[in-house]
Amino acid sequence: MPYAPWKTWKEFTDWAKKNPGAAKIGITGAKSTDVKGIALWQVEKRENMKLTYVAFKGSADVLTNILGGHVTAYAASIDPSTMSYIKEGKLRPLLYLCKEKMPGYENLPSTEELYGIRVANFMGIFGPKNLPEYVLTKLDRAFAQAVKDPKFIMVMDQMLTPVVYLPRAKMKELVEKNFVDLSKAIKDLKSEEAKEKK
Repeated sequence: MPYAPWKTWKEFTDWAKKNPGAAKIGITGAKSTDVKGIALWQVEKRENMKLTYVAFKGSADVLTNILGGHVTAYAASIDPSTMSYIKEGKLRPLLYLCKEKMPGYENLPSTEELYGIRVANFMGIFGPKNLPEYVLTKLDRAFAQAVKDPKFIMVMDQMLTPVVYLPRAKMKELVEKNFVDLSKAIKDLKSEEAKEKK
């Protein structure tokens, strides 16, 4: 029997609005340093609800605490460690913080769809500054080919990680845009935290 009474994101937000501060969200690190915490803080403002953030050292600690009923929700990745509990009905995903969705859970909403807020999970290959253009071009082609390899796709499937390939120029554009958006959100969040301390 799942600990939480809600089955959808809307049911959760309706409950959170009626019970300000009662929803304890487990995250790794402080709200202003965890991208998931920053995203949920923005959602909190849009929904006009009050959440309580509980910082943990790592995702394993958060998982233990939500399974024990000590926190209300868990902002985390769906990976093999959480999927087994989802399949057993001990955890229930409510909302995606990213654009990509897991097979079988496509009907769940995302923060991007509902609020225009997205948590970018950058997993890429980075090299030293000033690599020659011919090297970058060769690497671009190699990685574009590598992500199509069935063995690579199989490993990514096992990790429950969707394969999303972006060429170098697109990746650079996405990183730079995300940096600007995230910087603004962090500045606004820290400004609000400073006001609350006064």
